[in-house]
Amino acid sequence: MKRITSNSSWIILIVFMLLVVSACATRETKSPDTGPGPVLPEVRKITFVGNHQYYSWTLLKAMATKPRPLLRFWEKGDPYNPATLEDDLLRLRKHYFDRGYLDATATVLKVHEEPEKNAVEIEIAIEEGAVTVVKAVRLGGDLPPGFPAQESVLDGLPLIAGSYLDRKDFDRSKSRLLLLMQDLGYARARVIPETEVNRERNTAITTFVLFPGGLTKFGQFTFSGNKELPERVARRQIHLQEGETYSAKWLKDNQGYVYDLGMFHTVTPRILNLDQVDAPLDIDFELNERKPHTLRLGIGASSVESMRYEAEWIHRNFLDEAERLSLLARVSGIQQGLEAKLYEPYFVNRDNSLIHKIFVLNNQRISSDPFGILDSIFNIIDPQPAYDLLSVGVESRLNHKFTKRLKGDVGLELSSNDFYNIDPAAVEEAGLEAVEDNNLFIQFSELEWNGRDDDLNPTKGEFLRGQIEHSNEKLLSDVNFVKLTLEGRYYQPLARKLVLALRLKLGGIEPYGDTLDVPANVRFFAGGPGSVRGFELNRLGPLDANGNPVGGNSLIEGSVELRFPLLDNISGALFVDFGNVFSAPFTYPLEDLRYAVGPGLRYLTPIGPLRVDVGFAIDRQPNEHTSRIEFSIGQAF
Repeated sequence: MKRITSNSSWIILIVFMLLVVSACATRETKSPDTGPGPVLPEVRKITFVGNHQYYSWTLLKAMATKPRPLLRFWEKGDPYNPATLEDDLLRLRKHYFDRGYLDATATVLKVHEEPEKNAVEIEIAIEEGAVTVVKAVRLGGDLPPGFPAQESVLDGLPLIAGSYLDRKDFDRSKSRLLLLMQDLGYARARVIPETEVNRERNTAITTFVLFPGGLTKFGQFTFSGNKELPERVARRQIHLQEGETYSAKWLKDNQGYVYDLGMFHTVTPRILNLDQVDAPLDIDFELNERKPHTLRLGIGASSVESMRYEAEWIHRNFLDEAERLSLLARVSGIQQGLEAKLYEPYFVNRDNSLIHKIFVLNNQRISSDPFGILDSIFNIIDPQPAYDLLSVGVESRLNHKFTKRLKGDVGLELSSNDFYNIDPAAVEEAGLEAVEDNNLFIQFSELEWNGRDDDLNPTKGEFLRGQIEHSNEKLLSDVNFVKLTLEGRYYQPLARKLVLALRLKLGGIEPYGDTLDVPANVRFFAGGPGSVRGFELNRLGPLDANGNPVGGNSLIEGSVELRFPLLDNISGALFVDFGNVFSAPFTYPLEDLRYAVGPGLRYLTPIGPLRVDVGFAIDRQPNEHTSRIEFSIGQAF
């Protein structure tokens, strides 16, 4: 038998005493056992009958009661509450009413109880009725001086004759009319809509009655909420004067000028004395400041970079003038780098900003995916297998905003570029100059027009950009060249929320003087998810004997893409891409263009669409893949 020591005896005695005390305490404080309260049954399933205009999942979104998720089987449905269900019936009626179905009804057809599972299944009957169509839209009341012609205003309203009596279009039309009067200086204007509904014919006539009131002037401008940033820095962004005629557009523009400092989460202009008729409007800009110091860590993945890791430290208001200093480290499967950047949002005036940057960039294929999953799924390749490249440099850039949509940059970049791990075949095919170490001092200028309705997921508008770069041996560079890049994008909404997206990009490099061939770090390359999908990254164009990309002096790329909604935040795309790279400068033989087609899926997120594309190369050449799957964040263009 195992011998029990004295210490063990003490431990056993103490544990026993604790158990006795615990039992006594439990006995003394125990309240009468009333038993657990009734557990409400779980809503396992909700079905609809009679709904023809809207899918069941759309109607479920309008309800507070949610059934057990179909795919997330580990989650439970909401508890069944008859009172909440009655309110849900009203919500369903409102859903239809707001979309023009004024007589729609929703009733509970059946509540099937399963006592053994403590669950219920609910069946709801929908009677949609006829939709009410807008027969005419009119303007009434007093149209202020300078108000646009009625026909043009009515044509531009979301609510138009022939459309359904939709509440969103109704409210947006009211807001647009109100904004038109406010932009003319009538800050206290009102719009009162009047709608006559013919129940027999299911038609409606809507009249928006305008009450502009009197012209309004701007009063005093104040700021609140700023703790780190001096008020004078925010105030200099305001280009409005006390006594100027009020304009909602001008106020919004100046709100944007303050927000562009990058110091605030939100900038909210609040009118302090709207109810004081005929008094100048006093405006307070309510500022919600960001933290002065931020450490941001990020991880991402794509079919080009494999796993990507980022760490960025940001110091806002660095020199007490809203400057922003950032230090960024980035590591991916094809590129690693460090960057220090100083952003000055104000230079001479609010339309100018400065960016100074120091960078170290290493272009080398490494294993950034610890499990190798992405590499195997997407066949991730080295974009430049013939060499690796280390670049160290500095850049200064002056940005000027000509208008809200038009901006331009001029700047200088000085870099030292060192090639290593060079494949001898690349030297033979592309020339020694292509992979010689070089120093570049580039002068560049850019001009950009952005007429898109959204930068992350545009549905209409246009985007134009042109860039010219120059390098000369007399200005610290080792090579002479002029490089021009032009790109245009266009987005056209079509019927049923379809969007037609078009893109065309042209580039050309002209070496001159003693330079016959520009180095590889200057040349154009094509192929990949942001270029011509269906082709491997950089593999479209001249290749050496080992199939490695050589690059060229001329580039042409283009895309035609049809985007369409599918479910909720999921949309689809069909695309045709084309392009190629050519050795000669500014040469674009259209008969040598290569093409790829394919489908794609998009899942909309706050940081942009998650994108999966499958590209099929047309007229596939030897050693080319039939197709490629590309995964990344953001639209292709």
